[in-house]
Amino acid sequence: MLLSLFLFLAAHAGAATFDGLWTTTFGDVNLKESTAGVRGSYVMDGEMCLIDGTRDGDTLVFKYQEPSAAGEGRLRLSADGKSFDGESRPNGSSGWLPWKGTRPDAIPMETGFEGLWDTDFGRLRLGRSGDSVEGPYSYGEGRLTGKAKGRELTFRYVDVKKGQGKFTLADDGQSFDGTWKAEGEKAWKPWRGWRVRPMPYRRWLYVIEARWEHSLAEREYTYGEMLKTFFNRAPNVEVRQRFFNDRRSLTKWLREAAFLAEPVVVYISSHGEPEGVVSDDGPVGAAPIAQALQDARNVRLLHFGACDVMRGKVAEEIQTGLARRGLRFPISGFIESVDWAGSAVADETYLELVLGRDYDPVLAVEETRKLLPFTRPGTEGGPFGKIGLVLRRPEDPPSHGNLDDDAYDRMRKAAGLAPEKR
Repeated sequence: MLLSLFLFLAAHAGAATFDGLWTTTFGDVNLKESTAGVRGSYVMDGEMCLIDGTRDGDTLVFKYQEPSAAGEGRLRLSADGKSFDGESRPNGSSGWLPWKGTRPDAIPMETGFEGLWDTDFGRLRLGRSGDSVEGPYSYGEGRLTGKAKGRELTFRYVDVKKGQGKFTLADDGQSFDGTWKAEGEKAWKPWRGWRVRPMPYRRWLYVIEARWEHSLAEREYTYGEMLKTFFNRAPNVEVRQRFFNDRRSLTKWLREAAFLAEPVVVYISSHGEPEGVVSDDGPVGAAPIAQALQDARNVRLLHFGACDVMRGKVAEEIQTGLARRGLRFPISGFIESVDWAGSAVADETYLELVLGRDYDPVLAVEETRKLLPFTRPGTEGGPFGKIGLVLRRPEDPPSHGNLDDDAYDRMRKAAGLAPEKR
């Protein structure tokens, strides 16, 4: 036994190891590496789950046991031992789910004013350019602009009132103390903040949805409820749903995306047209959407679950507006008037690839079209009709915008698609 232990230690001296605590896509995992192999545990739905495996070079091959499932997996350790990349699958399944991990002490910590804060006046998202600092906070849909010098930030603010203030950053950069006062007042009041650190591997699906029913005679049905139930099985995906009825409520909820710490997919679900998203007070176009998202540097994808929006110039104009703020992310949606059930099938597949399988949105669109041929532009779609799932990248050239039928057919022909049947 002593000889085996000596040989194990000699073989792994100075080498990276799986041993220790990891922050992963399936929560915190504690692994113990020894001559007998690698064993570990993690918590799923409040229950202890077990890992038992063996190491082959930089790869851990293992079996896992959860309260209601069992399966297999493999993890590949990085050369510095600070992260791993791998996958797992339940017994009987041919599909693999990504499983990534990072050492807690390898997660970088921000130390300046930029970033997300929990404060006495709700969440505050600050961005910095040179010594200029600005950003929104949740109280009164407020906004702060100021100048930073060392550990001090002096600023002006606007919410339900206007005023001024000053923050002083703590030595470790993880909190600040501050004061503020409104115009016309003499007393200074406290404004404190504590940094919000992103949870590694957590992703958000943020559904902002219009009501689909037209009368009390109709049953309630929503994409958001469907997607919340669908993604309950994914431990690293958080789903939030909010409802809008007009431009004001839509932009209010879009603004909230900036107050999430981790990457977020924003999904606007409503009727649509080439001019924008349908609301009670008319179509909501590019300008108000871009303005509402101007501070949301955590957005990974904007998806329109709305008919025809991607047929117009809305996506292009949103990206142009955001580029002025240094923001770049893809925008996807439909170029057709789509069937509710068909778009539900398409969106569940597409969003599962992006959020559950960690696909780049561009690749996710391509894979969705392979898995569901009726989502390809130019196809009839069978019982679901036309879907036309498309994606616009920030670097794509200008489109033709709101097209008449002849111009639309010319664009389809240039893209190698058959003319649309009418």
